[in-house]
Amino acid sequence: MRKIIYLVILLIVQLACSEEDQEVVESRNYFKQSVLVINYTAASCYNCGSWGAPLIHELEESDDVVTICVHSLSDPMYTPMMLSFKTDRETGGEIPVFWVGDIKTTDEKSTRNAVNIVKSNLAVAKLEISHNIIDTIMQVSIKSTFAFEHNGTYYLSVYLLEDGINGSSNSGFYRQAGTLHSYPNDDFTHDYVLRSSSIGNEAYGEMIIQNPGKDQVIFKEYDFDTKSYPRENIYPVAVLWEYNPESEKPHYKFVNAIK
Repeated sequence: MRKIIYLVILLIVQLACSEEDQEVVESRNYFKQSVLVINYTAASCYNCGSWGAPLIHELEESDDVVTICVHSLSDPMYTPMMLSFKTDRETGGEIPVFWVGDIKTTDEKSTRNAVNIVKSNLAVAKLEISHNIIDTIMQVSIKSTFAFEHNGTYYLSVYLLEDGINGSSNSGFYRQAGTLHSYPNDDFTHDYVLRSSSIGNEAYGEMIIQNPGKDQVIFKEYDFDTKSYPRENIYPVAVLWEYNPESEKPHYKFVNAIK
């Protein structure tokens, strides 16, 4: 009888420890803070090729970093969304320029430092993303979950990005200046290229909620026409912003991102 009682107590203790461990894991991972890095760039920009492209590729290798390459006027990968981004996140006239969350940077050291700063922020909301392609339409589903009650106005952007665009010496206007040996191995490709947005040419998307409550969940779905792009090279990313027109620029404050 004593042996049975001992075994029952041992089982209860093990279950309690398992539940406690599980709670710790969930509390640590549930609201994960990712970093958004916007790179203003161009194929004709020497510095964009010599150090900007290797840097953005290195940063993107982290699971916590979402990168978007926004190409400038006259570039073959230009989209009018660049002008929408610049309205709130200026370049200052030079490239490469990076916006890491709400921090503007123009060199490698400050960009890396800014990434570490944003990673240390408290995640106000968690994002989840899924997608599938039927014929030429990509269907994207986004789930936003807020960590706590907050007075604010939140916007959601979903972008279609493309990887693997040839930027080698035989690619004409796509040739990336400044690459002596290319990235990564004499076969430079333009990656993370911004192609389209969930809301026309609006870089900052659409308002999804005001004054969210704790644990409030919002589901959104979007369709992208993909017939102009190779299916294997395109994917969506989502970015959540908090909009405050009374603040200093950027008015759209970065909250979280997912790829």
